[in-house]
Amino acid sequence: MSKKGENITKRKDGRYEARFVKERDENGNIKKYGFVYAKTYLEVKKKRDEKIKNYSKEQQRELRSNDKTISSAIKNWLEFKISIKDSTYTNYYSIINSKIIPFFNNKTIKELDENLILKFVKYLQQINLGNKRIKDILLVLKQFLKDNNINIKINLPKVESKKIETLKINEISIVENVAKKTDDVKIFAILLVLFTGIRIGELCALTWQDIDLNNKIIHINKTLIRVKNKDSNNSMKTKIILDSPKTKYSIRDIPINETILPYLKKFKSENSHFFLTRNNIFMTTKQYYSFYLKFLKSSSLPKYNFHILRHTFATRSLLCGIDIKTLSEILGHSSVKITLDLYVHVRENEKLMQINKLKLVE
Repeated sequence: MSKKGENITKRKDGRYEARFVKERDENGNIKKYGFVYAKTYLEVKKKRDEKIKNYSKEQQRELRSNDKTISSAIKNWLEFKISIKDSTYTNYYSIINSKIIPFFNNKTIKELDENLILKFVKYLQQINLGNKRIKDILLVLKQFLKDNNINIKINLPKVESKKIETLKINEISIVENVAKKTDDVKIFAILLVLFTGIRIGELCALTWQDIDLNNKIIHINKTLIRVKNKDSNNSMKTKIILDSPKTKYSIRDIPINETILPYLKKFKSENSHFFLTRNNIFMTTKQYYSFYLKFLKSSSLPKYNFHILRHTFATRSLLCGIDIKTLSEILGHSSVKITLDLYVHVRENEKLMQINKLKLVE
């Protein structure tokens, strides 16, 4: 059986076979596959990756020496990008096909310069995209240029930090009162997020094997994501998979707060069972988000997005005195700077409260 996303199979003779794209037409469509063979999975993967690298180097030499279009070149670049996660592939694919290709159309690599990229940025602004979205699109284009040794400067737009919104104390109290009494694990899960800060994809992927009640730790090691379906035999354009988190920092251990531990224990199920469903079938993020919105409505709470629970956890943690390094690790941020930038307003308020402890000597 082929390993997901690798095009590597084990043959009946015991050898491993890896498939790679050997030839494409001018539009980037696959014309011919090549194959390599080895005794082990790692060996054949290495041989396959070397073939792809050699192809990429040949592409780089050809890019500026012919009239290859930007559209076909960036398509090829994505298909040959090694060690790319399915979720990243899906994101890049969407950006390339919905934004980059429609603008550059039939323009060639020879025509690509700073002036053309400036026109591209203006085009993105004219279709009312925000700076954050424009930055994401330009980062894909920038990576394409870098991988192909094309030295063109791209200035990324400045993204203003959004004001962090959190649940109010009375709203937290409403959630807590319902969650402590409920027999529905999906309702209790809202309280769990308020005490752990986990993301919705991580929550949907959580199993009882990840929850160590004895040592009071939750192991976050996977997430639920929607990715592009690369299987040409399947009519579905996307599929939902369990995958490792996007970065190594998101793989983390979160201590279980003793306040919620007794309530968590009553939902204990088999190790292989998903936390939200208590069986072997996961609930999708879309399904759970729909449930979450219904809960807010039934509790007369505003229609908050799910991420507000994570922000509420982080803000309360800082106000309770949890140090920024510990919080950053619990949240799965790649650096303390990200945590500081996101919650700088909390830190400023905390400093004000601390400085006000200094009193006049009577």
